[in-house]
Amino acid sequence: MATSTPFSNVSLIIPMKPLVNAKMRLSPIVDDLTRQAVALAMFDHVCSVAIQAFRAGDCRVVGGDALVEEISQNHGLQFCEDRGHDLNSSISLAIMDAWDTDSKGVLVIPADVPMVSKSDLVDLIGATDDLKSPVGTMAMSDGGTNAMFWPIGVNFPPSFGEHSFSRFKAFTSAEGKPLISVSAAGLAFDVDTPEDLNYAQSNIPNFTEKLAEFKEIVNHWISLNPVKAAWEIALEEEELTSD
Repeated sequence: MATSTPFSNVSLIIPMKPLVNAKMRLSPIVDDLTRQAVALAMFDHVCSVAIQAFRAGDCRVVGGDALVEEISQNHGLQFCEDRGHDLNSSISLAIMDAWDTDSKGVLVIPADVPMVSKSDLVDLIGATDDLKSPVGTMAMSDGGTNAMFWPIGVNFPPSFGEHSFSRFKAFTSAEGKPLISVSAAGLAFDVDTPEDLNYAQSNIPNFTEKLAEFKEIVNHWISLNPVKAAWEIALEEEELTSD
């Protein structure tokens, strides 16, 4: 497949959590502000790379909060609220939405791959045999999945999480379409643990500077949108009910 950009007939899904719940495995060693800034900085990078390879209108962020929505819109990406009861059910619903737009394939990549590049996405789509074969990249640290491509008509369930790559292999084989594994260098590494974060800060150009920038963004956002105590929320709901 030619490496021209943007790709057509392919939808890209980027699942994302609300920042307050993102990258919880960094706690308690990493403070909450830094943890949320790490998640947002990586998400911003993934969005930047996404629009280098795909049309912005074909890229969809699934889940997150108001700040995630703002960053999505800054890049021109669609933002959809999380409608599932967990990560995989939300991705499943988003894939079904993509089929309704006449996509010939759906690529899902996580929001925590700070080394991903346009060439990684080009390699993934280029390995799909003209959008006919499932393709994925395994996470280096835990056997998880840092990219998965669904061709239209090849039905297998989302099953992201630790050791999920072997599950995807089994699912696609059962469908008669064995999974093609692509060693995309920028998708093999993700940030889940404090050790991963240390590696990113030491080895990814400008990562530390970008983290400092997003700490300011998150801190400013928090100051404008303070988290309310449970009793405050309950009182507001009672007042609305009484009105």
